[in-house]
Amino acid sequence: MSATAIGYKMLSHTLAVLSQKQATGKLLLEQGEQQWQLYFFQGSLVYATGGSHRSRRWYRAIGQHCRNFQVDLRDIDAGELWEYQLLQRGVAASEMSLEQAKAIVHSSVSEVFFALIGQSGLRREWRPSQKYFYKITSSLLLSLTEVEKILCSTQQIWQKWKAMGLWLVDPEQAPLLKASAQLQENRFSSNSLIALANVFNGENTLWDIAFKKKQCVTVATRALVNYMKQGLVNFRTVPDLPSPIEQWRWAAAIAQPGRPLIACIDDSPTVCEFLEEILLPEGYRVLKIQDPMQGVGILAKNKPALIFMDVVMPKTSGFALCNFLRKTPAFRETPIVFLTGQDSIIDRTRAKLTGASDFLSKPANPEQVLQVADKYLKAKGDRQPLANRHHNLLNSQQLTLANS
Repeated sequence: MSATAIGYKMLSHTLAVLSQKQATGKLLLEQGEQQWQLYFFQGSLVYATGGSHRSRRWYRAIGQHCRNFQVDLRDIDAGELWEYQLLQRGVAASEMSLEQAKAIVHSSVSEVFFALIGQSGLRREWRPSQKYFYKITSSLLLSLTEVEKILCSTQQIWQKWKAMGLWLVDPEQAPLLKASAQLQENRFSSNSLIALANVFNGENTLWDIAFKKKQCVTVATRALVNYMKQGLVNFRTVPDLPSPIEQWRWAAAIAQPGRPLIACIDDSPTVCEFLEEILLPEGYRVLKIQDPMQGVGILAKNKPALIFMDVVMPKTSGFALCNFLRKTPAFRETPIVFLTGQDSIIDRTRAKLTGASDFLSKPANPEQVLQVADKYLKAKGDRQPLANRHHNLLNSQQLTLANS
């Protein structure tokens, strides 16, 4: 049995079983380092995402079905299902119609299915959970009938792809046309060669090219087949684009030069990333330090305006580090806040004795973190009230694909 048949049969059977059981949760599908996620609510498909180009897929779908989409990005969870959150917010704000939102869901599901159909030996894991679905737009859900229709049409596209001899080509790779005398012999004018080289430039994936040409991926790729047979095309792996939330955070950060620097000293990179996700959009810069011993030199060089610090760390404790910093003139007045899971009366007392300014227990919620940051830094006049901050809206036209 071919990989196509295996992938299609596996998907069809799995979708039918989840629908029959009215399952709610997430289906993880893995092949090597690649991972895809299919979300279900009471047996209906909510959204499909994952793979190596999650953001590129989103921008293509938005560009195809709702080009002028704008949405407020505050409070969007950058982790699970951010695409679906944006769709819900767009519909609620009348920035897109239900038909447009559903078309975007269809596009994403179809591309994910295309990637999965050609896989064999996929590892499957079902995670039942209600946590992803605190709010569901029922009119965006895909029934089993709708999902099977998308799966069937996607399989037909995959069969054409295979018939063109492209079963080893991943449409998430970017073709690069080689400069060669053989191309000159193909009776192309100089202008035609330049146009071809601009499209097949090693930066646009085959999915991107199909989107720009407003064609099916098989049709858009057909022009390459002859050059591939002659060995005139290389395929490159290209990175994903930053997500809309990441783009917005960067824009907000760039727009506020001279904003306060906050250091996070914690051997867990997850904690530092958590703080960065909270603080960066609110106008702060974040200095992440995992090694407390090396961190002293980094702190001395960067002179942060506020320090968040764990208690339990390798090589030294937060108490010892805080005590050391308080004896250093440069950090005698710097606010130092312990962010730790060690939250007993003894720990809090010891923190106070070593010179800590404040104490937060893990896991801290975003509001607590921002309240502490505002408490020690807002008085310096470096920040604006939330209601007056800019860059809350994101226009999809500002997020174009490579060289479009």
